[in-house]
Amino acid sequence: MKKYFVHFEILQGRKTKSGMLVPTNYDFWEPLLSHFIEKCTHFRIDCWLDEAAAIARAKIFGKILDTGVDNLKVFTGEITEEFIFELIHNPFDDEGKIKWFSIFLIDADRYVFSVEHYGSEFTADCLTEEEVEYIRSIIPEDFNFHVYDKMENGKGKCL
Repeated sequence: MKKYFVHFEILQGRKTKSGMLVPTNYDFWEPLLSHFIEKCTHFRIDCWLDEAAAIARAKIFGKILDTGVDNLKVFTGEITEEFIFELIHNPFDDEGKIKWFSIFLIDADRYVFSVEHYGSEFTADCLTEEEVEYIRSIIPEDFNFHVYDKMENGKGKCL
């Protein structure tokens, strides 16, 4: 069975006070995250050092991972019901963007899904054709959507 990697990002939206381009609405957020979070056991959240509110929330759910990057705080932990609720129902900061710079959903040691740049860029790995079409059906039309065949040219494998 063929497996795919997808990357999608916002092309148009609204600018936050800090100048980030984010989706006009996040109606897709809950169905998208709900689809991937059930496949995963752990998470990673990245925050810039000056993002005190984001760090405070991430610290509740995970422990600090030393990455050697001085201006970045990275948290990892197990996916719990409390974390799922926070991620799906309380993901936004005061500007209305995703409060964490990056969120990675992980199954064992494989990154399955990521939300990066405060919710303006997404990736998912090892998807079936049906999953690709499901994602395409829920994200806004103003997103740039790319699909890559994992096995094309013999590169990439799914566990």
